[in-house]
Amino acid sequence: MFKLTQFKQTQCAFIISSLLAASTTMANTSTTDKAARGSEIASSVDRHDAGFEDYVVTGKMTVKRPGGISATREFEMNTLELRDDGDKRLVVFSQPRDLAGFVSLTHTHPSAPDDQWIFLPATSRSKRLASRDKTGSFAGSEFAYEDIATWELSNYHYEFIQDEPCGEPVTTCHTIANIPKYTYSGYEKLVETIDPRIWQPVRIVYFDRQGRELKRLEFFDYQEYEGKHWRPGRIVMTNAHDGSESEILWQNYRFKTGLRDADLREARLEYWSR
Repeated sequence: MFKLTQFKQTQCAFIISSLLAASTTMANTSTTDKAARGSEIASSVDRHDAGFEDYVVTGKMTVKRPGGISATREFEMNTLELRDDGDKRLVVFSQPRDLAGFVSLTHTHPSAPDDQWIFLPATSRSKRLASRDKTGSFAGSEFAYEDIATWELSNYHYEFIQDEPCGEPVTTCHTIANIPKYTYSGYEKLVETIDPRIWQPVRIVYFDRQGRELKRLEFFDYQEYEGKHWRPGRIVMTNAHDGSESEILWQNYRFKTGLRDADLREARLEYWSR
């Protein structure tokens, strides 16, 4: 009787141990699969938009606060694709008057902190932003300096979340988490939903370092340029806490304008400010 009971206990322990081992293996496999699928989707986004060389676009931003208060900014954004490094992006404001001549320049680097400068026309001086300063508001909007930088594939870990319906007409879109590798990001993750018909985002939800939804960015009115590159006509960033909105209407996209690396350097910021 004793031996039979002991045998049953041993057999039970073996079965439980086997089930736990199998469960652990399945969990690890699932995590690996999600990371591989997320990276595959992110790589497709990167590959489909490569080769634009450069583009220039004008933006009209409307910032809307609770209570009906609103303000408008106008600017030009210049983006240069660099094959051996991350891209460069320069934004110069023309309106309102107290912001005219304000310039920001961001040079994104693969697997390294970005370089970012601003030029202040009131003092005619440029200032380099420290990595930890990039979580601050960009021109008083819901966008942070971090959001203005170009997206760089190698600067994130990826995780597939789900396929879900989106778009008009409806299709199956891919939702992945972009998890920043850099130390001073203001975000725990960016949950991005991608339309595979154009390999561009339709929505990005930003989560703060405590895992709470902070804001969401939605993209509208995509058009195709140069037979390959899709860009939105309107984007809206909405604050999840107080409902504040920053809407940007994009107009007059121009590709392959001849921008050079030498044009987008700190020493040239005063020139762009004029």
